[in-house]
Amino acid sequence: MKRKTISSVMCLTVAAAMALNMSACGQSAVSAGGSETVTEEAPSEKQSDKDEKNKEEAKEAKEPVDEKADDAQSAEDFDLYSALAGEDFELSSVNTYDSNYRTWIKFKEDGSFSGSFIKDYYVESADGQADGQADGSFTGKLGKCTQVDQYTWKADIEELTYDVSADVPKEYSSASGLEGYDNGSTEMTFHLPGKDVEALPGDVSSWLFGNDFGAYVGYDMDWVLDTPLDLPFYVVSTKDGCFSGRNVSGKNELCIINKAKLPGFINQELTINPDGTYTCIDADENGNIKFTNTCFEYNGFDVDVEECIKKIYGNIDYEYISIYGNGGENDEDEWIYKPDWKWLNGMKSKYAFWSVGENDNYVFYQGRFVSPYIDDGRYVFAYILEYHGAGKAVDAETASMALGSLSFSGRKDELSCAGLTAGQPYTELLIECIKGQGRSILGDEVEFVHEGETEKIEKYGLDPNAFYDDYQIGGYDGKFEEFELANQCPIYTQHAPDGLHRLLTLEEFNSYVPANDQDGSRLMNIVLDKDGKVILISEPYTP
Repeated sequence: MKRKTISSVMCLTVAAAMALNMSACGQSAVSAGGSETVTEEAPSEKQSDKDEKNKEEAKEAKEPVDEKADDAQSAEDFDLYSALAGEDFELSSVNTYDSNYRTWIKFKEDGSFSGSFIKDYYVESADGQADGQADGSFTGKLGKCTQVDQYTWKADIEELTYDVSADVPKEYSSASGLEGYDNGSTEMTFHLPGKDVEALPGDVSSWLFGNDFGAYVGYDMDWVLDTPLDLPFYVVSTKDGCFSGRNVSGKNELCIINKAKLPGFINQELTINPDGTYTCIDADENGNIKFTNTCFEYNGFDVDVEECIKKIYGNIDYEYISIYGNGGENDEDEWIYKPDWKWLNGMKSKYAFWSVGENDNYVFYQGRFVSPYIDDGRYVFAYILEYHGAGKAVDAETASMALGSLSFSGRKDELSCAGLTAGQPYTELLIECIKGQGRSILGDEVEFVHEGETEKIEKYGLDPNAFYDDYQIGGYDGKFEEFELANQCPIYTQHAPDGLHRLLTLEEFNSYVPANDQDGSRLMNIVLDKDGKVILISEPYTP
């Protein structure tokens, strides 16, 4: 069967990265001391001469990135205690009864801290059984902090003093999460934004993600855990508990990233402002499919989608707009308002699609909008897909599914979803897929045959009267070829095994597809790079 090869022309690409190199307490840094802007435009064959002229003028006017200045920023001091001073910490609880055991902590730049706590209790007294509540406060002091790795620090509690009513029983007179201090357990561990969730100790992970960061999906309302890839906030842990930070400073530390790196995409713009807001624009090499990942100041948790669109694009004239998540009848349309668009790490997002223009100027948009409580509701995060025309490597359907593979993150150096294959020739195949060995899959190459394609109908011996959905599959011969997966290979499926995550790991995918052709197979689109390795797998929609 003749394979369809897509040739690509390498466009200018600029990568912008932020380094986080922590070497000792107070001597390493990540800095966004100034607005960092990197902008490159990918050419589009449909753009007018005026657009091309404007683009060239913008390139000429753009200030070059000062690499020496960037290096100087990465060498600035990082002061752990100063960073913690911008956070409010609250004890994470995993059990229902823990909701009555609450502890809050605030740190100061000199390493001192203060806080309050409540504990409900039930005791036997001389007059019989009685309920009570410990409502106390405390102050303390940390010693010198030491660095464990890039995202982990430790310090010992040197002082801890309580102010609690004398009638509170002794066993309820210390703050939950800090009880160990009286028994000699003085160590505090600080986990910084950006730390891989998988690198967290098991007890910290269970404390932190016990109740939040998930969603109820399906008719049976099954609970599906949806943790971020890395910590999007500061976390403090002791042997007795875990405290999650809520940013109350004037600077945004949070971002949204795509868990997939998309082949053929390049970064067109990356702007990170001094207040932590940002804009990242990625597009395929012809500018036909584009993602805008942005964060801007906002007031309140109830996101006005149209107001946000205006903030991002200015005044635009919609052909139409449909919004999901406003509590209207659209929210009952589960086919469109899919769980992986409705929830983002346990926080509800709004989804909208709209269009602008017509004919050659037609642009279709889909976007997700969320204002998370973990950032104190002061910012909106938007992730928007623009479809201008047919894409290469990543088609419109796969790009749409990529809206469901987002995660909150503490790593702004991962804002871009651009993969590493821009400018390469690609080969697209449609295969009947079964499980392979190691980092490989097995596929029998086939193709869609549509009604009226008489030569293909005859070639594959298809029934011309069996086109119930305007297509049949031709070319299946039971000969499965092995395809090796590249290190970066997003895998998207139409039907999420857990009802939420359609971006699968290879291990999950191997459970999704049959082990052999006797058990059937699953139809998959795959994209190969110049070396013949698979850089994208996506399941086509087949009604």
